[in-house]
Amino acid sequence: MTSESEKYIQIKAQIEQAYKQAVRTTRTQRKSNKTYRIEIQYFWLAMISPSILAVLLAIISTFYNAQWLYITSWGLIAMSYLALFLYPFIGIVLYRHSLIKVITAPFASLLEWNVKMVMHVDAQYLPQLISLPHETLKLGALELKSERCGFEKRTYMVTGALEKIGIIPGSLALFIGISTLTKTLDSVGVSASMDWIFAVTVANIFFFFMCGYVQMMLVQYNRMIALTELAVELKKELVETQEPAPCQHG
Repeated sequence: MTSESEKYIQIKAQIEQAYKQAVRTTRTQRKSNKTYRIEIQYFWLAMISPSILAVLLAIISTFYNAQWLYITSWGLIAMSYLALFLYPFIGIVLYRHSLIKVITAPFASLLEWNVKMVMHVDAQYLPQLISLPHETLKLGALELKSERCGFEKRTYMVTGALEKIGIIPGSLALFIGISTLTKTLDSVGVSASMDWIFAVTVANIFFFFMCGYVQMMLVQYNRMIALTELAVELKKELVETQEPAPCQHG
């Protein structure tokens, strides 16, 4: 069983590597596209870089007591949030020609973009999974489900419900909550420091990208589980077709 389990893990690793290679190939082809380069530049220059620079300026302002640096860091954070909110609309503008294709044939376009490459990789390694013992496949599906559940709970302890409500409602709730808390503290004569508010605001952006990574990992887990369960079903059908029919005595 141990050697068969190692084969199962090795096949899953090969599937993951094949998928990453296909993604890298697609990304390399897209790099020659001007629209893709603009999208990447927007992501790093408008969304990521202002947040990083804001943190650095906030740290420097605490050492030199420079209020204008602190105000500038808040402006950069606001710029990151604005860029994050505008990102879907930027994508619509950049990929407007593809959007027309999606509107005219939405299902076919989604299959072409999201299913074709994954299906090709899975079909390549599905026979290897079917060749494994039935017990190994069932055990593999069980362990993957257990690890997926554990991974989801561990990340949920950090990110909370942000992945369920989204960045815009989450950010609005964050700002309203901070504003209400600050007013409440001021009303009772407690001075609220803006340092921790700045830290929470920056962390909210970090948690958003973490949620995106978590969702990608969960999709990967679900796909591996579904592929294993498919191999179990196909193996079961294969065994049933190979079993000799019972002899009938007249």
